[in-house]
Amino acid sequence: MIDDLTRKTFVGLADVLIPAAEGMPAASGVGVGEHLDRLLGLRPDLLEVFTRGMKACAGQDPQRSAERLNREDPPALAAIGLIAAAAYYMDPRVRALIGYPGQENRPGDPDETPPYVANGMLKVVTDRGPIFRPTQKR
Repeated sequence: MIDDLTRKTFVGLADVLIPAAEGMPAASGVGVGEHLDRLLGLRPDLLEVFTRGMKACAGQDPQRSAERLNREDPPALAAIGLIAAAAYYMDPRVRALIGYPGQENRPGDPDETPPYVANGMLKVVTDRGPIFRPTQKR
C-alpha cells in the first residue's frame, strides 16, 4: 500500500513528465495516483528503483526533483516515468483523445493473406533468400 506522501510526490513528478499540452490533460488531471498500487503490483521489478526515486523527491519541488533525478539517478526517473505513462494511458479519456480504444479481440481469418505479404513488404526478404549463421556443435 502506497502512503499519501509517496502518492503526492508521484503525482507531482508525473505532472512534470506529462504536463497538459495540445488538448491533452496533465497526468494529475486523469488521476494517475489512483493506479499506482495496481501498476507496482504488476511490475514488482520496478518497485525498488521507483521507491528510491520517491524517497529522494518526497516533499520537494517536483520540477527540481525530476531534474535532479535525471542527473543523479536516471534509472529511478525512468521507472517513475514508465509508471506515470502506464497510469496515464490506462485512463479511458486519454485513450479516447488519442483515438485508441484499447485492446480488442480481432480474430484473424486463417485463409486470408496478411497485408504485409500482399503489399510486397516482404519481397526483399524472400528475394534475398535464407541467411543464417550455423551454430557450433558441442
